[in-house]
Formats: sequence, structure tokens, C-alpha cells
Amino acid sequence: MVNKNVSVKFPQNLGMFKLHNVNREVDVPRVKRITESMKKYGLKLVPIIVNSNFVVVDGQHRVTAAKEAGKGIYYIVDNTIPNTTKGIFEAARKFNQNMKEWGKKDYIHGFSEQGNKSYKTLEDFSKEFPMFSLTERIMLLQNSGTRHVDKQDFADGKFVVGDIDKAKEWANNLLQLKPYFEKGYNKSVFVRTLLTIMEKKPDFKFEEFLHKVKLRPSSIFMCGDKKSYSEMIEDIYNYKRRTDEKLNLRF
Repeated sequence: MVNKNVSVKFPQNLGMFKLHNVNREVDVPRVKRITESMKKYGLKLVPIIVNSNFVVVDGQHRVTAAKEAGKGIYYIVDNTIPNTTKGIFEAARKFNQNMKEWGKKDYIHGFSEQGNKSYKTLEDFSKEFPMFSLTERIMLLQNSGTRHVDKQDFADGKFVVGDIDKAKEWANNLLQLKPYFEKGYNKSVFVRTLLTIMEKKPDFKFEEFLHKVKLRPSSIFMCGDKKSYSEMIEDIYNYKRRTDEKLNLRF
């Protein structure tokens, strides 16, 4: 059965294709690789997908490379894709749901462009604190070192931030440790351990911990797991504390 809403064509002018703000950010090294391949082997036989207004829904890397290589590219017009931010993003999600290249940053950008406040907050937070990995930024915004966002929920736009002020406070706490623990202050296991302590141990005062680190910079060092880090943090925190004032920070 012929689908009248879809047709495969070859362009007369590559300039007719448009990229939308909701599209994935173009990966320059990837475009370069595709461009070199096109120059060497010719046009790409895998068509890009556009809607009726020639907005690229799938294949912005290929069409960008084709323009740079001066080569043609096949394209499919899918008239069922709405010419709206949400419609273009949902179609792109459908076409790329099994592609490894589509990751959290693509969903963040797409939902942010649609006005999702949590994803916009995460996008802005990522720009402010690029020294932490995306996983740790998400945990900071969830105000938790133990909570994990479900991959499918994240892809479906269901991620919700917690207290943004607390997230920034905790991120800045970690940054204050950089002069004394440059190799580990932003490493995943340490970040998760300290976040868990700040989340689960209300009597823990970061200012006191930082003060103890400053007193003995050699007391903070790289460890292999959360258990070892929690023991180290406890030892630092309880330094010169009376026995009845010592905190149990291990887990």
C-alpha cells in the first residue's frame, strides 16, 4: 500500500532545508567525518526526513555535511509531521529512539526549547556548573546522592528539579573543596558520597567539614568507593570533636 503522506525526492537546492531550534545540537567533528566521507564516496543514500515545510526532522548532520561537501542527498517528505516545536521534536524522538547518539543532552535541549521549566533549569545549571558530569548535575538538582532518574521518564519529559537554591549551594560547597582536592572534588563517587551525607545527615555542617580539610589538607584523598569516602569524610569531620559529639557518617 502506498503512503501518500511520504515521498522520496532528490533536492535541486540544499538551501531549501531548514534546521529548527529544537533539533539536536550539531556535532562539528561528526559533520567533518560525514563531509570527508561524502567527498570521497559521493552522496549519502540514507535519506534525511523533513516535514512539508522542509524542516529537517532527522538528518541535520547529513544535510550540513552535504552542504559543506557540495554533494546531493536524498530526502523524504513526511506530511504528517506538524510544523510546530513539539511536533518536530516528537517526530525526531520517534525516529531516533533506538539510536545511541541520542542521549540526555538531546532531550534536555528539546524539552527546554518547548518550555519545560525543569529541563530549562537543567540546561542553565549545566552551563553554570560544567565541571560536574551531567549525571551529577541531575543529582544536585534532585537534591539527592541516591535518587536516580529513570531513563525512559527522562526521555518522556518527566524529569522534575528539586530546590534549585539547595542545588547551587551544594555545587558551590563542592567547588570550595577544589583547592584542597583538585583531582577528586568533582569525581562521581566522591560527589555522590558527599551529596548523600548532606541529604541524609541533617547534623552534618559543611562549613565545619571544610574548616577541618583546611586544617589538614592531606586528610582528603582519592578513594575507590562510597564506603571508603564516607569513612574518610567521617574521620575528617570528627577530628578534635569530643567523643559524645562525633557523627556517624558511614554507610
